[in-house]
Amino acid sequence: MNGRVAALLAALAVAGASAPVGGCSSGKSGGYTPDDGGTPNLADCGHADCDADGYATPADCNDFDPRINPEAFDFAADGVDNDCDGVADDPVLTCETIPAQAPGSPVDFARAADLCAQRSITSAGTVFDPLVHAAWGQVQGLGPGQTLWTSQTKPQQVGIASSFGANQPRQGRTMAGLANGPWAAGDPRSSAPLDPQGFHINDGCAAIPLAGQDCASLTDGAAAGGVNVQDWAELTLTVKIPSNVQTAVFDFAFFSTEFNQWWGSAANDAFFVLVTSQGFQGQNVAKDKNGLAVTINSGFFQLCPAWPGPPGMSQDKAAALQTCVGPSGDPAQSILGTLTGTGYDGATVGTDDTVLAVNGNKYVYGGGSGWLTAKFPVVPREQIVMRVIVADAFDGLKDSAVLLDALRWEPSSESGVGRPTIQ
Repeated sequence: MNGRVAALLAALAVAGASAPVGGCSSGKSGGYTPDDGGTPNLADCGHADCDADGYATPADCNDFDPRINPEAFDFAADGVDNDCDGVADDPVLTCETIPAQAPGSPVDFARAADLCAQRSITSAGTVFDPLVHAAWGQVQGLGPGQTLWTSQTKPQQVGIASSFGANQPRQGRTMAGLANGPWAAGDPRSSAPLDPQGFHINDGCAAIPLAGQDCASLTDGAAAGGVNVQDWAELTLTVKIPSNVQTAVFDFAFFSTEFNQWWGSAANDAFFVLVTSQGFQGQNVAKDKNGLAVTINSGFFQLCPAWPGPPGMSQDKAAALQTCVGPSGDPAQSILGTLTGTGYDGATVGTDDTVLAVNGNKYVYGGGSGWLTAKFPVVPREQIVMRVIVADAFDGLKDSAVLLDALRWEPSSESGVGRPTIQ
């Protein structure tokens, strides 16, 4: 045997040893397809769990597609039994619970926002549940005199709501609500600080932590170490991403009585959803097109008292209302939501939605973002952490609140924040 023939036979032997039994090759989806282009079958694969998704037949109803198994989400209207529960197109979209004791546990709040266990049974013998863990969060940092302060979520700051003023759930019958003052207060602009007198965490950006545009959202140009936070409210969710999902989605609406007096300043309440995952290292995914968190300074804060405001309001503050769409939103612009009845419409004291400040100017109190939809990319099967936060900056006065609802999934990768589809 000459050297060239021997080398050829050796190469063929190596190729044969590495090829799948039955003449299969790895498909683009991560499963197997026959080399002859025919219909795949278990004989082609030659071993259990052909698509290497952790499930073999019969638990895996399509062992040639890693996106189909008991840890998948059963997307409606695609005609596929994605989660192998025996029925196509039957996802669990809502899962409201009645708390045993008000205001409810963090898990109750996750369910109120539609993060639901599904129907399929995993290899562990349990129902597949994307919710791994839920907890109330806190922030800790140094205050005056290098004192270590902790601000934690308090029961009076949260509520499971079937409505908020005239705002209705985006999906199901309930929403999760968080505030940096008492939840659903009749006059949130007048609530006293919840943290102890003298409390404040000096460097909010370092304590949370925030960097880049996220820190800029909180400080609005002030020195990063010069803006404190307090009256903290946080719902922390640890989530297992379904095996066929590439985008996580949620709806939210932000309200604040900081508008209009503190518009354009660092005394600015803020809403963040900070994500830790393969693609994010604690960055905010609820932000406007400039990358800024949703505050009274963000581009989405437009659901405000209608321009030009009540008689006598100062010209600079009236100017801030020119891009607003009024207290009931504007369906023509897909801006849903309302301020009426929320306590953030500025009308809690009589019918005048302004307050005379010490400088002699009148300021509008109250406004909101309207409903928004946030999308961010995820990796199938990864475990992520979402920190849903609303916090007060500067003084603990003039409160803000947020509604969170319709946590859901999409099969293709998308990102961004925008107006939701009209419902």
